[in-house]
Amino acid sequence: LLNTDVSIYLGKVVNPTLNANPGDIAKTPIPSLTKSIRESIKSFSAQNISISKQDWDAHETSWDFEENPLLAVDTDTYIDNIHHEIERHGKETGEHLCIDPAAPELDSLEWRMEQYKQKWEHLFMQLHENEEELNRQFIDIYGLQDELTPDVPLDEITILQQGEIKITDQYELSDSDGSVFTDSDGAVLTITGDLYLDWQDDVVMKQFISYAVGCMMGRYRLDKKGLHIAHPNPTAVETAPYLYNKVEFEIDEDGIIPLMPNDCGFSDNASNRFADFVRIALGDEKHVENLNFVEKCLGKSVEQYFVKDFWKDHKKMYQNRPIYWLFASKKGAFQCIAYMHRMNAYTAEHIRAKYLLPYIEHQKAKLLDLASRIASLTTAETKQLQQLTKILEECLEYHERLQVVAEQAIAFDLDDGVVVNYAKFGDVLQKIK
Repeated sequence: LLNTDVSIYLGKVVNPTLNANPGDIAKTPIPSLTKSIRESIKSFSAQNISISKQDWDAHETSWDFEENPLLAVDTDTYIDNIHHEIERHGKETGEHLCIDPAAPELDSLEWRMEQYKQKWEHLFMQLHENEEELNRQFIDIYGLQDELTPDVPLDEITILQQGEIKITDQYELSDSDGSVFTDSDGAVLTITGDLYLDWQDDVVMKQFISYAVGCMMGRYRLDKKGLHIAHPNPTAVETAPYLYNKVEFEIDEDGIIPLMPNDCGFSDNASNRFADFVRIALGDEKHVENLNFVEKCLGKSVEQYFVKDFWKDHKKMYQNRPIYWLFASKKGAFQCIAYMHRMNAYTAEHIRAKYLLPYIEHQKAKLLDLASRIASLTTAETKQLQQLTKILEECLEYHERLQVVAEQAIAFDLDDGVVVNYAKFGDVLQKIK
């Protein structure tokens, strides 16, 4: 009742002021209901709670998160989507729709995305339908048909609120008969009245990438649902490689992953590890196609996303309480993330010795190669030489600061929280506010 328009109307009757005083809710008149009406209301309410919980738990910030929803798509999802399409068609036309399903394409990330959208469009519209039905029932119960309507705007439905969709009232018709609607990018839209669900593919894909990084770090596993390593000092068994799809998947050995360009020289660079993740999770056959689809959704290369945007999105997802801490030079010439649950007093030294110093030497070698041919360099190579000089200077300056922190061997207690512990590392970490 309190989640319907009726409660707002009754609230104004009980107390017409702007303030809700103690006891006002208790004054709400509750009529005696028949068993059938009571059970109907309970059923719709329970379904709404279930849908909302599914949505909440589909995000890794939920305590009950199990796996990324794109990877959760399976044959049952496909069959359910077909049944919902048949049911929807029957309601709208009164006719029976016969669908001869094609074989599921579980190795295709694009196919999984389409099935994911169909599933959640159904759940979204079911929640919308339920909300309006509950409004209708309570309006009838209180005899307010002349005062209220059961209508609920789509933009008041509170699932898929992590940016996955936008509700808009402007669309383009892709077919002359108006049977198919698309947005400006050509994506097919779900239309209801003058509004539609406009999917933001980049947001959905960024959530997939975040889960992939979690698997790389050992926070999650492809072969098990839920959290895996979310505590200090994981055992060798917990960080050991495991088989998935008959292929060995390696958890990062030190919980540190560079966010660098592809030519950085590190085999565990984020873009390299992500390509391996996609190959192992979805198979070899459509590997290139799947990576291309990821970049299509992002609107940029995987390399560019990890270097420029991944950590900013991660920080936003965790509301400035990141679980992956970004060790970065002033302009990001060198940057890598460390999983806080696998960090210890020697993490800063490990980053300095295993990543920063080798990267400095890698840049020196490239710079010396160009310098040895300086008289014959092309314009592009001359610019590259200048850029390498700036990168090297930035990394050397960062090394001086990181070395000071590394020598302190900073210990910390995660129970003190992210903000307190993050601040102990000073300016060798990227700011979180």
